[in-house]
Amino acid sequence: MMKGSKTRSPLLFVIVIVIGSLGCTCPCLGLLPLPGEPICLEAPYSPPQASFQADDLVGVWETTYGRTRVDTLTFREDGTFKQVYRDPAQRNYQYETAWNPWRLEWLPDGGVRVHLEGGRYYLLGIKIAEREGLAPYGEPDPLAEPFFDPIAKEHVDMVRQLILNVRVDSSGELLLHHMWSHSERGFAIRGCEAEHFRRVETP
Repeated sequence: MMKGSKTRSPLLFVIVIVIGSLGCTCPCLGLLPLPGEPICLEAPYSPPQASFQADDLVGVWETTYGRTRVDTLTFREDGTFKQVYRDPAQRNYQYETAWNPWRLEWLPDGGVRVHLEGGRYYLLGIKIAEREGLAPYGEPDPLAEPFFDPIAKEHVDMVRQLILNVRVDSSGELLLHHMWSHSERGFAIRGCEAEHFRRVETP
């Protein structure tokens, strides 16, 4: 018994380390501290202040998925936005919207969501994004993909639109948090910066 126990212990340690390095979203591992990523441990952050208004989003927002995939949102004061997504590793793939309308949704608990008409969900890759919020089944009657809002704890439809949660980190900085693809994800201990946009340019 002693020998078997000694064998399993190092193996378990290696498994935990490997899972962590892959960005595991297991809630139990979310308690482990990760040097260099203190902001990620704050998720899901806080709602914006009561004084928050639409003009507070004006500017350029950006996030990266992995090493090469860049997703950029530009908000204008006239209530329009543009999304530009680039992935050089996929034959220089690029998607760009026109200047489409966006709007805020105020939730009863003080939360705020922003709806981007024609925006796409590129967090999980090109194939899912190009379905534009529709599930890969249900033909000839398309069905909405059941995305999940981890803040409001409810499912949302994102058919031909991108919906993001407006949140605030401990420094008071606004960020735009992605929806999840399902309700049992748990906040990531690594790579959670990819789950939200941060402003990189102000007017």
